[in-house]
Amino acid sequence: MLERLDRGIYRVKGVEITIGFEWEDLAFVTLSIPQGVICLISALCYYGMTDQIMREFWLAVPHSSKAPRRPNTRIIRMRNISLGQTKIRMGQLQLKIFDRERTVVDCFRYLSKEIAIKALQSYLRPTKQARPDLKKLMAYAKVLHVKLEPYLLSLTT
Repeated sequence: MLERLDRGIYRVKGVEITIGFEWEDLAFVTLSIPQGVICLISALCYYGMTDQIMREFWLAVPHSSKAPRRPNTRIIRMRNISLGQTKIRMGQLQLKIFDRERTVVDCFRYLSKEIAIKALQSYLRPTKQARPDLKKLMAYAKVLHVKLEPYLLSLTT
């Protein structure tokens, strides 16, 4: 009745999931980790805020929990995991992901400055789907102890 996709990842045989091909594996891995939240490069790719290729899936878990092992997955243990957490729909699945502001702030915490600055530049460009919310961005930066002011000043002046 069940089909094993990978270690810890199963699905019911014959059930069709209507998710875009590029997101299917990410959705299954995220569902296999109940406390997992899509973050960093995976979130940037979902929001279209990077030119990075998602070579592995990036998931955050609470700092107090043990990081499970999944193939092609990078697990990041984070504090304040509820801050900026939102839910998205992929087909009939509902997945947890950090919002755009939390993703940008986390880029400065965990990734290279180059990737973080490009993510911030992309965030500051308004699109039809989303506009930058600088108050929210700065509130997250304050809570997570990230100094974004110099980068914002250089990009907005």
